[in-house]
Amino acid sequence: MRGVALEMSEQETHGVCRVLVLGMGATGASVARYLAARGDTAVFCDTRAVAPGSEAIARAMPEAAQFLGDELPALPHTVEQVIVSPGVPLDLPLLVTARGRGLEVCSDVDLFMRECRAPVIAVTGSNGKSTVTAMTAAALAAAGWHAPAGGNLGTPALDLLDPQADAYVLELSSFQLERSGLLDAAVAVLLNLSPDHIDSHGDFDAYAAAKARVYQACRHAVVNLDEPDLAALAGSDAVVSGFTLLAPGPGDFGLLQRGGEAWLACGERPLLPVAELKIAGRHNFSNALAALALGAAIGADPQSMVKGLKDFPGLPHRMQRVHRSGDVTWIDDSKATNVGAAVTSVNSIPGPLVLIAGGDAKGGDFVALADALRERDCAAVLIGKDRETLAAALKGICELCLVDDMDEAVTVAGAFARPGSTVLLAPACSSLDMYADYTERGIAFRAAIEERAS
Repeated sequence: MRGVALEMSEQETHGVCRVLVLGMGATGASVARYLAARGDTAVFCDTRAVAPGSEAIARAMPEAAQFLGDELPALPHTVEQVIVSPGVPLDLPLLVTARGRGLEVCSDVDLFMRECRAPVIAVTGSNGKSTVTAMTAAALAAAGWHAPAGGNLGTPALDLLDPQADAYVLELSSFQLERSGLLDAAVAVLLNLSPDHIDSHGDFDAYAAAKARVYQACRHAVVNLDEPDLAALAGSDAVVSGFTLLAPGPGDFGLLQRGGEAWLACGERPLLPVAELKIAGRHNFSNALAALALGAAIGADPQSMVKGLKDFPGLPHRMQRVHRSGDVTWIDDSKATNVGAAVTSVNSIPGPLVLIAGGDAKGGDFVALADALRERDCAAVLIGKDRETLAAALKGICELCLVDDMDEAVTVAGAFARPGSTVLLAPACSSLDMYADYTERGIAFRAAIEERAS
């Protein structure tokens, strides 16, 4: 019935619905608000039977038709523009038809880039991009800049638009970059690359190519000097600066040793002892240096920015210390949804380790995680859909126990732990086989710890 209503509406209104929005999650809802504020309307479609943004879309644009799951119509002939959300499959028939007709196909990020009037800092990478995005915004705020942050993290890009903004900080996923045109960002960074989302991209090369798009039209490329292969992806037309965990060269950011301690530094200029950062782990030193390099690239003063880094508390479910008792520390890194992130977390923790890992591996393998745990004093408690695959990769490397849920995982991990141990939730997998998202998984971890301690 809803498909018939759409066809009748087109005939009666002589085709006023010229925009089709594919995807009715947070991005689709932000598009609805953006279009409604400009007096436009659209048709909204989603392959899911229940779309999380449906009610928000209806509030923003009550007159808009919505089509879900099996109700998806053929592409209306009046449509001239298709706006595609990050989660929409590129082979969706509606999208294939739109491209075949030569229609404009764009993303919410494309709309944002057309509209914004302030410099855009674009951040991507397999790991750490949310932390660097939030750190950069905090550092800029400390330096007196109004720099809204969002995109893949938190607030959708279109909801960030603000005529008072001095700059924007956008976290961009491989899916957003793949579905967007080349971005005229003031500065961009590709923090790192490790296999992720292979099930969606097909192979690592396709995933890496999607990530590398962040550099292709930027004016200033910030590069990770500790990963030369990534640094080589920066376009030849861009100004280039870098960050490193070694001593930096002129104009770059890195670590200097002063008075027996490591300092964040720009060239030979020390800025802040790393001991004064609230977030732990050597990888977070790298994240802080990346944030400084990004802010400096748009003209912010590094010395002013370091106060924002010093006060930055970290993001939930990212190497977050959630409990300590009996000289055992419990850390929630539920955001470690791929092997590269889990390896980084494991490598940042000294001493005996009990790892809770598992979930949906998204087509990846666990070789790098096995290598990181080899020769470690460790045990692993495995959960989720791909726990058997993970167990096979870790066999003979550490003591293993396969369990059914988080409550059991925490109980077994507590039994493995001894004084001086760290229990680390770093799943190396997506959460979607058991939870709505990594946040829900992290909350379940903390709740199980609290239940065990009570």
